[in-house]
Amino acid sequence: MARLRTSAGIGLHGGSRDNPLEYFEKGLYFLKELGFDAADVPFFAFLALGDEMEKGIDEMLAVSEKAGIRAELCHLPFGIKPTFTPEEVDAFNASVYKSMDGAKRMGVDFAVLHPNSIGMPMTEYDAKKERESVIAHLSPFAEYANKIGLTIVVENMRKIYGDEPMGRFCCDPVELCDIADELGIGICWDFGHAHITGLKQSEALAYVGKRLKMLHVNDNFAYNDVHVTPFIGTIDWQDAMQGLKNVGFEGLFNYEVGGYRMPQVVREDFGRCLYKTAQVLLDMMES
Repeated sequence: MARLRTSAGIGLHGGSRDNPLEYFEKGLYFLKELGFDAADVPFFAFLALGDEMEKGIDEMLAVSEKAGIRAELCHLPFGIKPTFTPEEVDAFNASVYKSMDGAKRMGVDFAVLHPNSIGMPMTEYDAKKERESVIAHLSPFAEYANKIGLTIVVENMRKIYGDEPMGRFCCDPVELCDIADELGIGICWDFGHAHITGLKQSEALAYVGKRLKMLHVNDNFAYNDVHVTPFIGTIDWQDAMQGLKNVGFEGLFNYEVGGYRMPQVVREDFGRCLYKTAQVLLDMMES
């Protein structure tokens, strides 16, 4: 099995977002210089282009060709809330469709969507209703993705902790795979979300199997979704990498880490640490 290629978000360089093209260009060159093979582009890089999106993305593609590194992954808009008004829901959905158009024009291989699952007290939680809600939310996007030829994946969510027991759909790999199979799409596995939920990574990944198309690699302390570098938190990375090996995962080893408040002066060192950490993890996968 070939060694996995590596990727990270274009925002790792920490520069200003005021100029989308400049932000994208700096991000690509920053990742390239660190040794990464590909980039993960956030949806706001598309939406910030406004009515000039097609032209802006064409310029981004020219930059990508020159830099020799491509944006192969994308995160679509997330964060829809049950308190949204109908107008807010329509605006959110419009942002998803527009981002999907941007991702298709960019030529990304996989674009990730969140299910609209929220944490609810177990006294109110109804798994059947939650499943119906997730399917109703994601089905139009899956249909549109199929129409335009974009490959989307659905991401596992994390357990929500509160003063009383909480339920949330799509934290469990059985629920997640059920949704993916119903919609005919693949899965993005967030290691941090799985850790907070209390899952053994290798066992959960074994259930996901060949549905696995994309990764969000990050660590935490099994409570808050802090998105720190692997080995800073408490995830069992030997088990996690064995899980990837067992299912024969061949996609990108893709980071989704924090660091947005990090001073600019340390960002290059942080990026090099991430890259070296990825190599240590990939060595585990090959042992």
